[in-house]
Amino acid sequence: MRVMLLSFVSVLVLGPVCHAQVSSQPAEGVLETITFDDEGTSRTISGRVLVKAVDGGLLVQERDGRLWTVTSEALGRRESRGAAFRPEEPAALGKRLAAELDKKVARGFYTVSTRHYTIVSSADPRFTRWVGTLFERLRTAFVSYWKGRGVKLADPEFPLVAIVLKDRSQFSKFVTVDAKLDPTTVTGYYSIMTNRIVLYDMARIPGQAPAATPVEIQRRLATAPRAIATVVHEAAHQVAYNCGMNRRLSDNPLWLVEGMAVFFETPDLRSRSGWRTVGKVNLPRLARFSDFVRRRRQAGSLKALIRSDRRLRDGKSAADAYAEAWALNYFLLRTHRKQFSAYLKTISAKPLLRWDTPETRQSDFEAAFGDDWDQLDRAFLKYLGRVRVR
Repeated sequence: MRVMLLSFVSVLVLGPVCHAQVSSQPAEGVLETITFDDEGTSRTISGRVLVKAVDGGLLVQERDGRLWTVTSEALGRRESRGAAFRPEEPAALGKRLAAELDKKVARGFYTVSTRHYTIVSSADPRFTRWVGTLFERLRTAFVSYWKGRGVKLADPEFPLVAIVLKDRSQFSKFVTVDAKLDPTTVTGYYSIMTNRIVLYDMARIPGQAPAATPVEIQRRLATAPRAIATVVHEAAHQVAYNCGMNRRLSDNPLWLVEGMAVFFETPDLRSRSGWRTVGKVNLPRLARFSDFVRRRRQAGSLKALIRSDRRLRDGKSAADAYAEAWALNYFLLRTHRKQFSAYLKTISAKPLLRWDTPETRQSDFEAAFGDDWDQLDRAFLKYLGRVRVR
């Protein structure tokens, strides 16, 4: 079992993962009831089995899209329901989740639905609706951006779920239990296992009335643009993992996953929603990268970034690695578009619960972008050197 906590500003959460060798088993859409031991408590879920490990462990997906890894030791009963698997309807999902949160967190949760999102919130309704508008705008822009580059994306199979807590205090208590994170270092996160975004009303000011309009929300958030960037960053993760670009619990190189989310995260404080552009120069990341270049003495920095996630996970090197990951995505998307699209197709086809070696990661990258690392690094630094911090 392992838990990977990624990012130094916002967090993408990956729950326990089975390491047993797996056998390929396509999702046939058969609904099953599975009972297993969940950290000392018996749990029964209904869903479909995506993968069966050779030792009998299972990867199970519930009707709301949530993933569970069930080891052979923890597995109790597995029974077919004799029915086809169908995703849970948004209205039923929202009602059920609101009732669960009323019991686990505090009373007062309600649901706001948009075309693609089911938002369960205890925050002021005006902020919740603002979040829904922001998410829909991001998803539309995300899909349109890749469509214009020849990358066909799928509609999400499951409703995209977001939980919005009413204030920082409620968020801090929730994140400690839900993701077991330090609440002082997190402002929002996307969980690969639950497939949910969790955030809080960042426009709420203690002792003041809630923001009454999108303009007022925007004015309050203008003092903390990184807060908007975090929300967009996590929403970009969720869209990517639900449209076929990334696959949950397959080997997605972290430089690609996080660098692309940073590519989309740049806030636009002139917009009523706080965001409206794709691929705008991320000034804080560019400034960090420009500083890192002066200390970037190892010639193999790019190759190390592609071969391993280590630098992005290490708190001492993460800030520089995230900046370099953004810079590399920015460079490749503007100068190697066709190759980037081909590389994305390779990554999106990775099987579940199988982790590539550094050599395979390097080979995949070289198949798309070539194996002349020195030439690529020179072109990369020259291009980024012309992008200015303004």
